[in-house]
Amino acid sequence: MKKTWISAAAGTILAGAAIGYSYARYIEPAKLVTKSYKLTSERLPKAFHGLKIVQFSDLHLGYHYSIKKLRRLVRHIQAQQADVIVFTGDFADRPIRLKWKQEIVDCLTMLHAPLGKYWIYGNHDYRDGSEAIVAKYMKAGGFTPLHNTAALLKRRQEHIVLAGIDDVIRSSPNLHAATQHSDEDSFTILLAHEPDLAENVKHLPVDVQLSGHSHGGQVRIPFYGEVIVPPYGRRYVDSHYEVGSRPLHVFVSRGVGTTRMPIRFACPPEISIITLQHGRGHVEIN
Repeated sequence: MKKTWISAAAGTILAGAAIGYSYARYIEPAKLVTKSYKLTSERLPKAFHGLKIVQFSDLHLGYHYSIKKLRRLVRHIQAQQADVIVFTGDFADRPIRLKWKQEIVDCLTMLHAPLGKYWIYGNHDYRDGSEAIVAKYMKAGGFTPLHNTAALLKRRQEHIVLAGIDDVIRSSPNLHAATQHSDEDSFTILLAHEPDLAENVKHLPVDVQLSGHSHGGQVRIPFYGEVIVPPYGRRYVDSHYEVGSRPLHVFVSRGVGTTRMPIRFACPPEISIITLQHGRGHVEIN
């Protein structure tokens, strides 16, 4: 009787583990969600009221993320009718292994936004010294790089600053260079792959930081939280944070792909929509 009970219990545990793994491996990584934020700020020029930014991050193309999945992602992003599209790093898991394919370029060129498409490097984009491969794809796809530099987005004779910095882990980020066009009178958005850089950014005239890198932990245990998070993605892991006295609004995307292990649990992939509004400061999350 005792052996029968033990065998039954072991069988139940193994079956549960198998089901859990199958869900984390095959089902949740395909359940792309859209996280929407509305950020209202008196600092935002009125001409930019209603500006819609779509952020996607951490594709890790080639590591269990196929061109077929990329096509679906692009269609979903394009359906959001963004004013600006930004990609915040880690285009490929190991770019040197990513053979040039026109299909990838075709996917990227399908994305359109009236105020432009912009991108920054992530740490994986520098693996094996292959960042030039990523830059070639993004340029061919119509994306503008923001590597320690900034662009002015203009509407009706008003402007905001969209800045970007290079990767913290594998390159040389220069916040001073990236924010040289920013001051207390300019509403500034910064693209920074690693979210924990916010501890440095909070001292600068920056209003919004858009980041990825952490994958939201990729695997989250109920009532416990994320299991493993990477360096520079441990303080700010997922969703929205207000940092410093300004405050700096930090939005952290869970990203689209996976790395290390091709699984997600209680942490589905996502794109983010950040809608900016002029008015008394507050944030809504949907």
